[in-house]
Amino acid sequence: MSDTELTTDEVDQVPEVPHDAEIDPHFLELRGGSDLPAGYMPPSMPGSHSTGLRVVALVLIGIFVAATAAGVCLTYGAPHNPF
Repeated sequence: MSDTELTTDEVDQVPEVPHDAEIDPHFLELRGGSDLPAGYMPPSMPGSHSTGLRVVALVLIGIFVAATAAGVCLTYGAPHNPF
């Protein structure tokens, strides 16, 4: 079971939401106003992430650092001489 899953006892303890409840405007400000999926643009707030996601992020960062250290330009591709 992951850290975010609730047990049956925990779900039973969650109170019902009143029908006249309003969303806190500060919560909407934290969302950033974007409707993009979380996989495309993850939230900027800290949270728990899966180990696999952390490994992929570290591998990608390592590739970019190694390429930069080797002098490879990842932005513009291979240099070419126009003459």
